Amino acid sequence: MTRGPDPTLARTIDRYVGSVEGAGYSPHTLKSYATRLNDFLRWVVADGGGDPDDPADLARPAALQSPDTIQAYLAALRRRRIGRRVGVSPQTLAHAYAVLSGFHRWMERTLRLEPNPMRDVLRPRGETSVDDEFKSLTADQLEDLLEAARNGWPSGHGPADLRTTNRKLEDWLLVAFMGLAGLRVSELCNIDRDDIVGDMVHVLGKGRKRRAVPLAPEILEALGEYSPPRQGRHLFGRPTDPARRLAPYAVEQRVPRLARRAGILELRVTPHVLRHTFGSLMLAADPAALIPTRDLMGHESVETTNKYAHTREEARRLALLSMHELRGRRSQS
Repeated sequence: MTRGPDPTLARTIDRYVGSVEGAGYSPHTLKSYATRLNDFLRWVVADGGGDPDDPADLARPAALQSPDTIQAYLAALRRRRIGRRVGVSPQTLAHAYAVLSGFHRWMERTLRLEPNPMRDVLRPRGETSVDDEFKSLTADQLEDLLEAARNGWPSGHGPADLRTTNRKLEDWLLVAFMGLAGLRVSELCNIDRDDIVGDMVHVLGKGRKRRAVPLAPEILEALGEYSPPRQGRHLFGRPTDPARRLAPYAVEQRVPRLARRAGILELRVTPHVLRHTFGSLMLAADPAALIPTRDLMGHESVETTNKYAHTREEARRLALLSMHELRGRRSQS
């Protein structure tokens, strides 16, 4: 039973985002929470016959929605058309569920609004395959992508390459920081020029934890040739407004386009895929390097890092072959 007044959903979302900001979450996390919750609010208004663009309609819905309403919103995300694709990714759906769960736990704990409807909302089924969850490029595909970013793509793989030399360097650095250094896209966009000290880049990761990541000589060489924006401290600026920091969504659009022009069509190459590629290639080179790879990628647990070792088909083939050889030796003895 709800105790006390039930405030409007819009006002409650603002209060919740403010409380999360006070807890020290990163700007990227705050923005993703606010975007998801306001998308939910607009959907609730539209589903109830209101106008999502009318402030008066946005202010009417009560904070607590029924489990059926929340379940219907998640189902609508599965059907939402995004460009040519229908439905958000499993990761986006899981993120929406997690944000709504955190929001409702906060309402239950802080505002004493109950019962918590999320208790009756089914968790979206995610990808169950480790290979699907941790898709990555081969070493050759990563090299092809770096080559296309720096030197252009073969004729027939896209329109004529009209990028400036500096834009090519920037594209190469974006791919390299994620694929060769293992940075998250948010960490990449938040790099300032003075974050690069010697052969290290100092980044602010999840939980506002800083870590220093060594940079390969080829990245340092490219940085020496690259001209960052003249205004501001940031390393990467927006193409249309260099004085403003490059946004993660811009990188998320740029990377798949570069990958298609590099001839990589087997999977959609995202910043996450590049980071996964770094983890997989690190452990392919040295399966015992779990701890260093964990530290480089900024993982909380080595168990997360270990998942990258499970995506190598060749390693699994060798393990299966070893098992059969062992059985053969036992049967002969």
